[in-house]
Amino acid sequence: MTATWWRQETPVGGLVVVMEGGAVVSIHVPASPGLTPLAEPPERDESVADEIDEYFAGQRRRFTARSGLSGVGEFRERVLRTLARDVPWGETVTYGELADMAGAPRAARAVGTAMARNPVPILIPCHRVVAARGIGGYGLAGVPMKRALLALEGVHVR
Repeated sequence: MTATWWRQETPVGGLVVVMEGGAVVSIHVPASPGLTPLAEPPERDESVADEIDEYFAGQRRRFTARSGLSGVGEFRERVLRTLARDVPWGETVTYGELADMAGAPRAARAVGTAMARNPVPILIPCHRVVAARGIGGYGLAGVPMKRALLALEGVHVR
């Protein structure tokens, strides 16, 4: 299967979106200026790009684009799918609450690892998962990016 990709500008910076087999398999947030995930020239999927633009314009609260999670492992996939399905736009859960929701009540740290390794942030909104006593982290993109995404959804976390 051939992967396609494109760079998409958003209010929080440039994203690189990678698709394979009709599913989004990777979103780099924010895109590194020199990042080129594939040697092929960009090939934008307009329906997915439109959904991302609609999200950042406050017009889309749930994505219909398919997320490709093959190879992430059973636990991570279950946690990520639970998050996407059960934590709506404008709401947050703690790592522990998401662990409970995914049927692993004592796995808050493992949920944190799953969030840090989410291959499709934005589509699967790991920014909605916060620490019990504050905002928590947001991988390489950092806490300012997490705050910006939450603010877009009307959420303010200390």
